[in-house]
Amino acid sequence: MLKFINREAELWQLSNILNAPPNFVLFVYGPKSSGKSTLMMKLATQIKNDVILYDFRAKSPTELHEILTVPRPGFSERVRHYFRKKLRHSNVEDGIVLHPNQIKMMAEGKLDPFAPLVNKLKGLKRPVLILDEIQNLKYSGIDTKDLAQLLNFLVTLTKRLHIAHAIIVTSDCLFIDEIVKQAGLEEASEFMYVGDLPKTNILEWLQEEGMNEVKAKKVFSVVGGRPFDLWISIQHFRSTGGIGVLESLVKRKMSRVKFLLKSVGAKEFRFVKKLSREAISVDEVHPKLLKWAIDNEIAFFDPVNGEIYAISHTMKRALELL
Repeated sequence: MLKFINREAELWQLSNILNAPPNFVLFVYGPKSSGKSTLMMKLATQIKNDVILYDFRAKSPTELHEILTVPRPGFSERVRHYFRKKLRHSNVEDGIVLHPNQIKMMAEGKLDPFAPLVNKLKGLKRPVLILDEIQNLKYSGIDTKDLAQLLNFLVTLTKRLHIAHAIIVTSDCLFIDEIVKQAGLEEASEFMYVGDLPKTNILEWLQEEGMNEVKAKKVFSVVGGRPFDLWISIQHFRSTGGIGVLESLVKRKMSRVKFLLKSVGAKEFRFVKKLSREAISVDEVHPKLLKWAIDNEIAFFDPVNGEIYAISHTMKRALELL
């Protein structure tokens, strides 16, 4: 399991937002494996709000009425669930519980797909909706019109009715850019970046794991502060006592990019080499080229500052060696 390390600044910022009345949709974004979901779970266990954490990696709703909802279970399961929450001191649910008849009426178009949710949320304690990896809706059959309805519902909950906070978590920042424009969210949304962990904390963590200072600094120089790459390095160190996995991490990424470049042209090669040296303004890159780099997990696009980076420190090292 990934260790939770020094996200105190982010937790403080999120707690301040949640202590104020809901007034916007918050987008929490950052590269893959930067610790966004871990941060959300930590937040959910620390706050006293009722939390609905809907994970689109685990669920693939194909209809609008399925999003955010879960059918009410039978009596015995409700009792077991109640005591499990008490034992774990948990206030987190994986969806808004509705009676199966309500869900059926929503599916048949006899009931607005969001009206029952408003009433349920009004009965909760300062509710917080967390929609994790929402970009997966692109692959489940939800069309642009339905997505716009969902986002407008979140704006209604936050900016208009002020009854629930809404946090959208994603690593697909092109998706953010598109949906913010489509749903007209420019005046109803805020953004929070979750990136690599600080160097000081990483070096402390690595030395706690038994690495000497030289090895710890070497690991950081290759993988930076990306939690997942650090976890792989630590697991390898625990089993071998060495850090030879660093070379493998870089080589694997370099081999994959070389393979991808075989089927494209010179402009892609020039783009990735430039990406190895510096951040690139989105204005300088053709949208198709940007999409290619993002879809293949080479680049990360920050929609707030309009810049493109290598998706990780390890990827940057791999691109330097091409």
